[in-house]
Amino acid sequence: MSILFITGTDTDVGKTVASLLALRVLAPHGAIYLKPIQTGCTDPAHGSDAAFLAAHLPGGLPQGMTPAQATGVCRPAPKAPLFAGAPVAPSDLLNFVTDHAGRHPITVVEGAGGILVPVTASWTMLDFARDLGATVLVVGRASLGTINHTVLTLRAVADAGLTCLGAVLMDPHNAASADERAENSQAIGQLSNQRVWGVIDHLNPRAPKASALAVMTAALASFLPSGRN
Repeated sequence: MSILFITGTDTDVGKTVASLLALRVLAPHGAIYLKPIQTGCTDPAHGSDAAFLAAHLPGGLPQGMTPAQATGVCRPAPKAPLFAGAPVAPSDLLNFVTDHAGRHPITVVEGAGGILVPVTASWTMLDFARDLGATVLVVGRASLGTINHTVLTLRAVADAGLTCLGAVLMDPHNAASADERAENSQAIGQLSNQRVWGVIDHLNPRAPKASALAVMTAALASFLPSGRN
């Protein structure tokens, strides 16, 4: 049982697109996708991250799952889970993931917001990933400001003792120059001692560019069963 936890430096940073690319790489190895807690959503069939993946992955979500099956809890308010509605018990979220993960070789878990977003007053996304024993991939922005946010996130993951694959940077509007991308990637790598695998720019989610898939494939190489042999 292998669990990949995809987290971000912020909300709307590109975790769902990164999850889509990860599923493109990992689905042939038996991977499934889970979104344990979704805020800003009342119906997982419409407007959820799982619904986005179902609409854009070839054949829908892996293993024939529906968005409702892939989503643990929906809360209508677009806020951190702690403030988004009725309280959520960490044990319920952990059981949701482990029950599915026990039946599949690889489980891709997309977190909510950044790594220190609170689910309860004392339990964050970082605690969630740690309690799952997950391997973490960090998704950050490619543009100005990303050095601080991404390094802090990578250091938090490392300080928690979690296995971290490093980071991928997203530039959905192709706003960062080549120099900015290179400088930010270099600084993040040097300050965090983690690998930045590349920048993923604007893409068609139904037909991602080969370059985007290559970045994700490289980031996940050591996570694949062949990479752990």
